[in-house]
Amino acid sequence: MTNLPSKRLILVQIFIIFVLPVFLLYFHILPVSWRFVMLAISSLVIYGIIRKEEWSFEEMGVRHDNFKKSLPFYFSFVVVGIIALFLIDHKLNMPDIDTKKYIIHTWIFFIPISFFQEFAFRSFLIPRLEKLYSNKYLIILFNAILFTLLHIIFPNLGIGLPIAFVSGIFFALLYLKYPNLVLISIAHSVLNIVAVLLGFFVIR
Repeated sequence: MTNLPSKRLILVQIFIIFVLPVFLLYFHILPVSWRFVMLAISSLVIYGIIRKEEWSFEEMGVRHDNFKKSLPFYFSFVVVGIIALFLIDHKLNMPDIDTKKYIIHTWIFFIPISFFQEFAFRSFLIPRLEKLYSNKYLIILFNAILFTLLHIIFPNLGIGLPIAFVSGIFFALLYLKYPNLVLISIAHSVLNIVAVLLGFFVIR
């Protein structure tokens, strides 16, 4: 990684990429249907930054050297996460959804979105936060807060936001310990599918 930015520039980048688009959608300055456009713009900005700073694949978490070591931890996290989602669903008696409709919607929308979210929030954002803070717990906390902020465009905020925050904590913790973009994207996709089919995250 070369051409490292200043801390001030990093803060500006974080605001433009992770905060501004969410507020534009949440306060209806832009319609929610524009979320794909905002995602594309944010992705292009991140891509431009990575190209300018000449990130390596390993710095982006695209690696295979730690795959076997990391796999049991990601697998365990997914299993525990699925069990937790079903327990919460049973406890709260979430309303049924049109499963057929959302299976299609999930494959088209949430699976690729899970990859882009992990690329943005873990592969890109965590190294950015590491330039701002030396304390890993602050890095995990701010990463989880920004990840949770993304979910304010969904209904059921009283349920969705705590789930997003807790999962954000564990996603960040896992990635810091075992940085692997492929594994964390698969884990996020599986948990997203379960959460959507149980009715936790449905776009307005």
